[in-house]
Amino acid sequence: MKEREVLKKLGFKDEASLQAVDQLKNYELNYVDDHFDLVERNKTAVQNSLNRLSDTQQFMPIFYYSVYGRVIINGWRALLNINANSSNKNEPKSKSDLRYNQSWISAKSDENNVSSIDRLMLGKKATVLIDEKEQEAGLSRLKIDRGHILGKFSNLLSQIEQFLGDEQNVNNVDIYPQFKRANENAKNDHGQLYFEHLIGKHKDTPIYYEAEAIFANFDDKVPIGTRIKIVKIEKENDKYMVAPDEDAISFHVFIPNCDYAEEDPKSVLKPENTVDDYRAFFKGGDLNSLKWK
Repeated sequence: MKEREVLKKLGFKDEASLQAVDQLKNYELNYVDDHFDLVERNKTAVQNSLNRLSDTQQFMPIFYYSVYGRVIINGWRALLNINANSSNKNEPKSKSDLRYNQSWISAKSDENNVSSIDRLMLGKKATVLIDEKEQEAGLSRLKIDRGHILGKFSNLLSQIEQFLGDEQNVNNVDIYPQFKRANENAKNDHGQLYFEHLIGKHKDTPIYYEAEAIFANFDDKVPIGTRIKIVKIEKENDKYMVAPDEDAISFHVFIPNCDYAEEDPKSVLKPENTVDDYRAFFKGGDLNSLKWK
């Protein structure tokens, strides 16, 4: 897709508007083949994070701070493929010992809106206008996933559940609506699964990994994409450092949360959708903000 089409599908009129998103201000954006390569302005950011991680602290949350003092977990920093001694890891609690509060999906769901994306996230069907006819549609029909920001491939989800304690199940803070193209595309570098498979192909190489859901505005219901960072690291005197040959395995990308190109037969959205239509969808999560085919 051309950059202009991707930007439209994210609800932006130009790249400058995307660059102004609060969570992307620290990076330079460069559009390449359906995704954006990112360059970190703070060259010490990765090492600063590595200094706070270890064999016994393999992950930490990425927080999003709003101007109103609200804080949410919208991503994770993690050490992968480090083969930490199992004796250093906390033993996960049994399911019977874990008590979870109501998920954010359930708590924030709009029960009165039958066309809300909340219904899909709860495993229900929504009432959607498809070819201008009202239909009941689920995740598969609309090609939307309940996507994990930090995937199961990391083998860290049980530890994250223990970290969260009885406040939240990991699925309550790690799942967001993602178009299937952005989540499951493993053949190209505009899909999250591509990068997850890449880590699996280098399972003997220690990796520093970041995955973060990016929102145009703090109160939006649907993220506009996922930021993923992969850096090759090595261990030195019990501390993890950026590897001298980090470029051998190094990616920093923003994967747009959008459907296939308008001319692609796999696309489920009509070309007449406007920038404002997409912006309304990401803001409120109303599926009928968009025109479906």
